Amino acid sequence: MVTRMMVWCCAAWVAALSGPIRVSATELAQATVDKPAPVAWAEIDRLPNAGVRAVEVDDYVPGRYAGQLTPSPPHADLNPRKAIVIYWREHAHRCVFSHEASYCPLLELPSGVAMCNQFFEGNLGDAELFNNLGRKERNSFVDVLESGAQRVRVRWTYFCVNMQDDSQPRLRGTEDYYAYPNGLVLRSARYTSLMPDAVVGYSTQPVELFGVAPAGSMLGALFPPDADQGDYHVHAVLDLYGAGRYDIFWSEDGRVRRRGDDDLLAAIARSRGYALVLPLREKLLFAVLGPASGFPPERNQLVDHCTPGAEGGAGWGAGRWDHWPIGWLNSQTSHWQPDSAYAYSFGSVGQFFVPPGKRIRSFWADYSTYCQDMELNRWTEHREVHVLLGTAADWQDIVRIGRSWLDQGAACTTPESVAALR
Repeated sequence: MVTRMMVWCCAAWVAALSGPIRVSATELAQATVDKPAPVAWAEIDRLPNAGVRAVEVDDYVPGRYAGQLTPSPPHADLNPRKAIVIYWREHAHRCVFSHEASYCPLLELPSGVAMCNQFFEGNLGDAELFNNLGRKERNSFVDVLESGAQRVRVRWTYFCVNMQDDSQPRLRGTEDYYAYPNGLVLRSARYTSLMPDAVVGYSTQPVELFGVAPAGSMLGALFPPDADQGDYHVHAVLDLYGAGRYDIFWSEDGRVRRRGDDDLLAAIARSRGYALVLPLREKLLFAVLGPASGFPPERNQLVDHCTPGAEGGAGWGAGRWDHWPIGWLNSQTSHWQPDSAYAYSFGSVGQFFVPPGKRIRSFWADYSTYCQDMELNRWTEHREVHVLLGTAADWQDIVRIGRSWLDQGAACTTPESVAALR
């Protein structure tokens, strides 16, 4: 059970590093009351629920991995199977803050396949959360601030740390997740540098679309095949205000192709709004963002990391790794193999902030150069970005929901903007 002492210890660690945190007296009182005892994952469907609720479970493992958490995990201390789960009465998906996945939220479908849209990762890969130290409770923790039938609010606080030494975190991220009975979730994220004079104390990438595949699953079980080519539609970027759609296809033998080009992807990034989509057989999982939600087009770039030759991409190809969320050592290791017993992650399409008018063309050269731009770094620190997360039965549903949200203008950054979207 999460006790007052554990919450106060986390708060003390935050305050010692960076001074007062932005939590009101009411929020602190709510976060420090005794919580109900954790339940088992299988019990969630039997819990009473009038709309939307949050509950702690003590036996969750990402990707339906059923084996022992050795010799690879657990990386997380205390209980690596701990998770905070947002669940709905009218919707089958769940939003899961898994301790073993550093509490990075997973929007998960009943089969176990899920979408992750990243966090404020430290510049140049110097500091992140998906490493042994980043999984520690003192470096990443969650509090349920509200869990009423009409709204759930979960606050995720994290410290991006170097994989070898967490004595000096690079930055502190604070993200609030608001969930409503309509099955939608608003992510509101900001960060504060803990090394304000260092390039690595900042982040220029708050969003990246990854997926989590259940243990033992192949592409054909997860994604629809292309009728002409026979490969699988694994990623899409959808312009909510135009006809553009950028699609990425993978084959089981590692081939990658795209429908669309660099110019199309750049045009979508300048749109009034767009959705990053995992077009799964089971349902479409999406993340919506746009200028009104904190992503101004002159500083915004989308990068296809999958397709060989795509502008700015890291060249991962059909990247599948079983290092996260069930993994071997830390991120950057352990490519997935077809006979792997572990769940695996796959991706990705990344969103980057760049200096006005600039573009990442050669990933490591340009990204590394732009990370040195302290004006850009300080600008990102003062941003609060907002992303709408959800599921949809078809593409038009994503367009309708996404436009209804972004058409509210500045008001789309408020939690109430989500309540009546479906």
